[in-house]
Amino acid sequence: MKLRELIHRDFARYVQTYRLRGQPFSERKVFWESFLFKAGFQAVFLYRLSHWFFQKGWIYLAWFVTRLNIWLTGAEIEFNARIGPGFFIAHPVGIVIGRGTEMGEGITLFQGVSFVVKSWHPSEIGRFPKVGNHCYFFSHSLVLGGITIGNHCVVAAQAVVTKDLPPGALARGVPAAIYPGEGKAAIDSWTKESE
Repeated sequence: MKLRELIHRDFARYVQTYRLRGQPFSERKVFWESFLFKAGFQAVFLYRLSHWFFQKGWIYLAWFVTRLNIWLTGAEIEFNARIGPGFFIAHPVGIVIGRGTEMGEGITLFQGVSFVVKSWHPSEIGRFPKVGNHCYFFSHSLVLGGITIGNHCVVAAQAVVTKDLPPGALARGVPAAIYPGEGKAAIDSWTKESE
């Protein structure tokens, strides 16, 4: 997918927040407010730019934009992580997405969420999470190691996930307990209430 289309799909998620809140908006208003003042949108945009530089082989520019992202927004999203379209960050401070992380489309993150390795051991240091589509990760949740998160999962605030989550699951607690089907049910209830 081209950079312009990715940014357009990401931006659509920010437009959606105005619609969900019942706020009056125009796409132009949302664009300028998001681009100039919304740190979450800025973090997503700068990640997209750094990843684009990485794909072009311009590694030092990719590093520079990644460092700029940390400085401006507080989010450390490695340029070689792979994240699908419709990426939404509500509050970027403290977010860490490690270099080998892979995420599908429609991912939503809140502050302090981390996708990182589980251990410094040579067998673990290169293993990062893989996340499906349309998942939500709430404040200060941790997703550790080479695990797989299925589509339509919800990870509750401060949960520590170290095991695979089946599609539609909810993870809650330390270590996270897994509740099959409850994540998808929660997402469905949010969608119904917003219609």
